[in-house]
Amino acid sequence: MKRLILGITAIFAGALILKSCGEPYNAAKDIVEDFMEEIMEGEGKEAVQFIHPSYRDELVKNLKLPLQFTELRPTELLACVLSVMGMNIEDIDIKNAKMVNRDTAKVIVSVEDKEGLEKLFTFVVVKEGDRWYIVKIDKYVPSISE
Repeated sequence: MKRLILGITAIFAGALILKSCGEPYNAAKDIVEDFMEEIMEGEGKEAVQFIHPSYRDELVKNLKLPLQFTELRPTELLACVLSVMGMNIEDIDIKNAKMVNRDTAKVIVSVEDKEGLEKLFTFVVVKEGDRWYIVKIDKYVPSISE
């Protein structure tokens, strides 16, 4: 009986270890998926919450907008742009996600627009405290190995 209890405990502990190893990967992937869904739904204000504040500032600095938008707060401005971008998205697909290290993941996302054109993006997602944030979005470039 004692061996049976030890065996069950070992199986349960193993399952918990495997589950905890998979959680960061899934959490990072979920953040990107939630971000893209908010954009598709035109909810830029909600999407902005998934972006790390320092990256939000960088994105806002690179925006070139008409004068009437300059009176918005930076976060409102970014939310507006994200909402407009979502109007042209037809579908998204998470192609790949992998952990770079314990607190960093890369997620490859396919975005299809209303004209059927597919674009691939790499999202870098970092865990800060208990929360995951998007810290970089780039065009996807496959690695070339010799």
